[in-house]
Amino acid sequence: MDQFEAKTELTSSEAAALLDVHPSTVKRWCNDGELDSEQTPGGHRRIRIDAAVRFAEEHGTRTVLSPFHTFEAQVWTALRAVEEEHSFRQLHDLALHWARGGAFEHLEQLYLALGRAEYVSFCVFCDEAVRGLMGEVGAEWQRGRLRVGDEHMVSQAIHAALITLRREWLDRRRDPTTSGETRPVAVVGTMMGNHHQLGALCVRLLLERCGWEVYYPGHDVPIEDFAEIQRAREATLVCISLGPAGTIGDVTRSLTLMSEFYDRGRPYSIVFGGAANLDVVEVTHEGLFESVAFLDECRTLREALEAGLGALRSAS
Repeated sequence: MDQFEAKTELTSSEAAALLDVHPSTVKRWCNDGELDSEQTPGGHRRIRIDAAVRFAEEHGTRTVLSPFHTFEAQVWTALRAVEEEHSFRQLHDLALHWARGGAFEHLEQLYLALGRAEYVSFCVFCDEAVRGLMGEVGAEWQRGRLRVGDEHMVSQAIHAALITLRREWLDRRRDPTTSGETRPVAVVGTMMGNHHQLGALCVRLLLERCGWEVYYPGHDVPIEDFAEIQRAREATLVCISLGPAGTIGDVTRSLTLMSEFYDRGRPYSIVFGGAANLDVVEVTHEGLFESVAFLDECRTLREALEAGLGALRSAS
């Protein structure tokens, strides 16, 4: 595997984190001989990862490593690198290894494990884990190490993980007492010709987590449909993913079409994203729209939302 050195032993504290118990409980299990361990010359306990996972299985307990038989050490090392060093290198290497070998179920489970982790914000998950991996996948395709079909299956695995994370988040946040409250409305999707929807899906989930109601027509959406949905739902924000090959010309044409449907009584902001190497921070179009911007990260989008992006009608 690409220069991937996996940790095979855990400290008592790490074993406790894996098994979701207090470190004193791990020490007691080790002292009683229930959990296999060794001691270093300095007297510190070390528990092999496979022994900790086997112990959990014998006691009917699932851990974050349960879905990764024979890869437990690699997954643990990758996740700890994210948590302790904010490094996604090993995570990406492991995901690429599985993509080359066709282990897309493992890849989906890896992103589910990371997406559920409390030490990673959703913006970092999208920007660093998802976007970072897809950049690596594109580079591997250019080198001839992955086929187009492999790239699509990686996308499908990440897509499935995002949908599961969304469902789990909605289940946790569902509150009947707030079902009638007014929320700002957004339309999110990819423009016609763009079938890469992971970025748009991340934006959808981010907006929902920020309290927005989101209409999501998906991928390959005609610009006129964005305009029609905006008018029908009185959305204050329209987010359009251009795709990796998007250009300033695509932005200009989109704005021209959107302006033909624009209703000054229903003002809104537009955000474009998804294009590689499009060096645009903000553009305007005849003063029609509340604002027009290009934001290429969930982090910058969240900052813009906190600064009031799309809040025009929600504040009225």
